[in-house]
Amino acid sequence: MHLKRLIVAAIALPIFYCYVMYLPRPFVLALVCVMSFISQAEFLAMYKVREHQRYFFSLLGIIPICLTYKYNDIPTSLIVLMLTVVLVGRLFVRKHPENALTDIAPYVVSFLYIPLMLSYFVKLASIGPEMIIFLCAVIWGADSFALYAGKAIGKRSLYKQMSPNKTIEGAVAAITGAVICSLLLKAYFALHMSFEKTSVVGIILGMVGIVGDLVESMFKRDADVKDSGSLLPGHGGILDKIDGMLFSAPALYHMLILFTHYK
Repeated sequence: MHLKRLIVAAIALPIFYCYVMYLPRPFVLALVCVMSFISQAEFLAMYKVREHQRYFFSLLGIIPICLTYKYNDIPTSLIVLMLTVVLVGRLFVRKHPENALTDIAPYVVSFLYIPLMLSYFVKLASIGPEMIIFLCAVIWGADSFALYAGKAIGKRSLYKQMSPNKTIEGAVAAITGAVICSLLLKAYFALHMSFEKTSVVGIILGMVGIVGDLVESMFKRDADVKDSGSLLPGHGGILDKIDGMLFSAPALYHMLILFTHYK
């Protein structure tokens, strides 16, 4: 399993870097749309949503990402429309009231949790493609610090009910790793942030990434699955790889606006 993780990472990461950094923005939009579609379909599959329904609704999830690309925002009317589609669909597809809220919840949560959060990748790309690399490298770097430190010295459980393998020691290592990666990437990309502000960005991204990871663990334990999917050997599904970034992308975007006055 560990060897598979290293092989997949060694192949995928350079391709990902070149794709994001050197191709025009529409290609990044296409990548985010594919990530959203697969991740949302994985989430809905965890909750046993029928195949044609989860693929149809995952396609709808691409709409807010495309609107963000065009307008750098998502109109409230789109969220109202999505909610209307789900409620009316439930009303007429299943002609009984029992378990209505349970039936509706996966659609609503998946829409708010995945494509709306991923739309911030498009916002970050509008600032510069290097900000997507910054986000991914910090979160994945923090995950690696947490994994190896947790195995080496982890003893105290962080949140056993949600993720029994995560430890306090691993969480501290994750935040430390996020700060180190942030400072290295600041130097690599020559970002216009002070040492102190970059360190704060690293600390917050490390903490928010842990929360994002725990949120997905909560859903997986609720759905009684180990991974969201099996698309990436040794890594699980796409949602497993971006769970920490779903919360970290909005955090990074707003910190950039606050610290560097990007718009």
